[in-house]
Amino acid sequence: MAHPSRKEYGFIFLVLTVLTALEVGVVYLHIGRLGLVTSLIGLAVTKAFLVGWFFMHLKSDSKSMKLTVAIPFMFPALYAFVLIAEATWRRIW
Repeated sequence: MAHPSRKEYGFIFLVLTVLTALEVGVVYLHIGRLGLVTSLIGLAVTKAFLVGWFFMHLKSDSKSMKLTVAIPFMFPALYAFVLIAEATWRRIW
């Protein structure tokens, strides 16, 4: 198993910094509440994936270990989607 280099860690740190800046910038755009929530959730999930893939070294783990992490990760995302959909439905009706 090859260990990540400092260059790779630095690049991922830079990407995470840019994604964080995008999250802050998205708040100031006038894209509506649904667009805001959708883009913030998408950016957060992307950042979480990058942290798991590179800093938790899932990139070089076996497929079963990747699934052990990925499958439970989907449940909070699904739960958040259901809560957002339910809150949106209540506002409409």
